[in-house]
Amino acid sequence: MRQSYDPSAPGFKRVKGRIATLESQIKARVSTSKESPKLVKYFKDRRFDEKERLIFLALLKEEYGGNDDSLRDMNALIEIVSFDDYDKIKNRGLLEENAPLISKGAIDYDETLTPFGGISRSFYIADEALKEIIHPNKQKRPKAKLDAIIKEQEIFELIDPKTSLDDVVLSDQTRQTLNSVLKQMDARVVQRLKDWGIKDKKSSIAAKIILYGFPGTGKTMTALSIAKTLKKQIISFDCSKILSMYVGESEKNARKIFDSYKEVAAKSRTEPILLLNEADQFLSGRVASAGGGAEKMHNQMQNIFLEQIERFEGILIAATNLLENIDPAFSRRFDYKIKFEKPTEKQRLEIWTKLMPKKAPVDKNLDLNALAKYPLTGAQIALAIKNAATIAAQESAPLFTNKLFDSAIKKELSGAFDDEKTLGFLA
Repeated sequence: MRQSYDPSAPGFKRVKGRIATLESQIKARVSTSKESPKLVKYFKDRRFDEKERLIFLALLKEEYGGNDDSLRDMNALIEIVSFDDYDKIKNRGLLEENAPLISKGAIDYDETLTPFGGISRSFYIADEALKEIIHPNKQKRPKAKLDAIIKEQEIFELIDPKTSLDDVVLSDQTRQTLNSVLKQMDARVVQRLKDWGIKDKKSSIAAKIILYGFPGTGKTMTALSIAKTLKKQIISFDCSKILSMYVGESEKNARKIFDSYKEVAAKSRTEPILLLNEADQFLSGRVASAGGGAEKMHNQMQNIFLEQIERFEGILIAATNLLENIDPAFSRRFDYKIKFEKPTEKQRLEIWTKLMPKKAPVDKNLDLNALAKYPLTGAQIALAIKNAATIAAQESAPLFTNKLFDSAIKKELSGAFDDEKTLGFLA
């Protein structure tokens, strides 16, 4: 039910008096200026109404007031321009995707996962809007797109996350740990840590995560799914590329990874997730007695990585097969360590069900329960399906049968599916 306000109430009169005082102060200051305030022209050009202007000014105050970002939340902004609950519902449309404030490039927002599985938005003044207000005659520098920047260099690969965490089959313990990590990266949790002085007020969401376990158990897929959940782009670096036959080059390349990340983030004005694949290539233990040149180079490279990981700002995910080989000094640098186990028979059945092509000609007697008894990882199941499909596609009347899959699986178990090999798919 809509509330009614009594104009004669003392509280109403006080608020009205404050507004009148503020208006007179603003008019007095504007009258002394020799030129029209840039904001006035900015608002007129975009035909923003009074409520849109108030929201913009509230965010502008946060931008320059050095406060605790309390007005960046959608509910806080809606509260400013609403008299009652009815107004709050109606005014939410001011901050929707197609609303003038966003569609005309005045404000933008970041989205983060809430502890309850929803999405929260944190609003801010768009860079181009700030430039137009502060430096209206300065030539605008277009925001470079991340994919174009990545194409200009050879270090990183830009990966488009297509899977969500619901697509990844994990043990209950791994999923529980992962959900806990995501909750700790929620914007409201981060804001509380800033309020308590645990985190710097200007710092963004940051986390250093190491995913470890047997090859093919979903580490890379999980990293990509985290990026999709957080609505962030992800750039990947294969750590095996860092090894060089020339003494001195590896140390330089180690530093170059992080310097290049900072350069990419600055040019794109984004904070993509940095994924380090095959991380055991550089996180292994340092050599205690480094007498030769190779040992010294290895230790120097390790020290560079220790320093760079310690100073890294943003979200860093490292994927490795063997955690026990990692130097304890590196282990301490990571905020979260998430273990990936081989799937159980029940989990294998879930993976077979998820990965089986929906449009494939499947035999009505196909028994996925029988296939799930084979001790395969998720990557091995995906490869078995691919190999079986390739064979079936060559037939005049293709059909996905248990016999077809049995043959593909047994062939791989006796050769390519060696337990000690990294298969390189969904690892």
